[in-house]
Amino acid sequence: MAARLEAATKQFGTVLLISGSLKKIMSDEMQKCCREIDTVTVKGSIKPVRLFTIDIDTDNLEPSKDPLLNKRLRDKKTLRD
Repeated sequence: MAARLEAATKQFGTVLLISGSLKKIMSDEMQKCCREIDTVTVKGSIKPVRLFTIDIDTDNLEPSKDPLLNKRLRDKKTLRD
């Protein structure tokens, strides 16, 4: 599921996609930051999955020590600009 959500970020033009199942277990404060994108049926499943993104300002986040993650964020930023 994680790989499918990551791949779908390109289709939806988002930095991050999460499932409705993950959103349900988040704190109320974090759920308020979530925005519903779509409901889809992913390959290999018959149950529809609600997709959300988290509306945060990625330009003001502290850099990660993970160089791969930093590259992905830079690439997404370049696509948006």
